[in-house]
Amino acid sequence: MDERVLAIDYGERRVGMAVSDPTYGYVRGLPTIDRRELTSSLFEAIADVVGQEEIGRIVIGIPYTLDGTEGKAARQVRSFAGDLANQIDVPIDEWDERLTSEAARRALREAGHDERAIRTKVDQLSAVLMLEGYLRLRAHREEASE
Repeated sequence: MDERVLAIDYGERRVGMAVSDPTYGYVRGLPTIDRRELTSSLFEAIADVVGQEEIGRIVIGIPYTLDGTEGKAARQVRSFAGDLANQIDVPIDEWDERLTSEAARRALREAGHDERAIRTKVDQLSAVLMLEGYLRLRAHREEASE
């Protein structure tokens, strides 16, 4: 424990991110990266976040299919994660992010956001939900091992 964790919800157009505080007491969303607006590579943009936020671990969401198999999207994210691991000297964990984006969309709709706002916020909220789940599982595993 006592490290900041960065969650990445990787997409072809947008990349949502969230970060924990070092004690895992809270999670906050970071600005979504619109890949069409990048002036550098996505790897450089993430490396900047890793440095600025003093990240000790990254968790990246793998979008498995509903039946748990690895489809095209999951293979693309896994390939990206492998490339990222070669670029950044921070451990990377994978997280099954099935239905995370749908949960984020539902929460944003329930909060009264319109479809345009949902499109701009869903990736960030997906990363937040993913990181919260990841941290809960880590805490549960640590408690169980004590």
